[in-house]
Amino acid sequence: MKYSTFSTKLPGLVIILMLSLFELQARDASIAAPVVASMDTTPPPTTPPAPTTTAVDTTPTTTTTTAEPEKEKKEGFNSKTRFGLRLGGVVSKQDYESTNPLIVEPESKIGYDLAIIASIPIGGGLFMLQPELHWLQKGYKTPSPVSNKDTTTILEYFEIPLLARINFGGSIRIYVFAGPSIGWLIGGKYNPEKNGLDPTDYLEETEVSGYVGLGVGLSNLEVDVRYMAGLSDISSSAEFKDAKNSSFGAGLTLKF
Repeated sequence: MKYSTFSTKLPGLVIILMLSLFELQARDASIAAPVVASMDTTPPPTTPPAPTTTAVDTTPTTTTTTAEPEKEKKEGFNSKTRFGLRLGGVVSKQDYESTNPLIVEPESKIGYDLAIIASIPIGGGLFMLQPELHWLQKGYKTPSPVSNKDTTTILEYFEIPLLARINFGGSIRIYVFAGPSIGWLIGGKYNPEKNGLDPTDYLEETEVSGYVGLGVGLSNLEVDVRYMAGLSDISSSAEFKDAKNSSFGAGLTLKF
């Protein structure tokens, strides 16, 4: 009896058990789905990475260079040996003592002065040695005691002064100079002539004198003024003595 009751209830228990199992499976499926989704190992679609470009700096680079100091200053005009041609003039006269009471005091006359010059620097050019070769006309005028006509005595000399020169300034140069000179009397005449007389007949052939002067230069041109004082007695006549030439000169020099 007990067996038959159990057998009649068994199908119901089986159905209940099966339903329970189905319910459990359904619950497990609902729980497992999110877990699977969360554990999806499917690799994501691969898209090629964007190429990385290195930015090229096109800003021009400026190299800052410190200006080097000049190794050597521009050489001055007087730092090299220069040669020059000088064209000038002189205002000269002659002083002497005479025993002839008819001879009057001589006056000045104008003459030419042509020269070749060499300027040789000593050191950086502040000091220079300047030898010169001159052809110049010295002389004097003598008023006539009996007429209104003057007699001009023209004396031609070759002179070689040896000058010491000091330079100042930059582009505009100022300089001073001084030194001795020796000259040779190469010719002379009277104007008007005096019955064939020659002034060289009563004068010594050589003369010693001293130069002093100053000048200014710009580029390769120089202008100077100078005083030339006779230091030696050039008289060879007993009629007059202690004869000395003195001259003021000015000239323009073109330097090379």
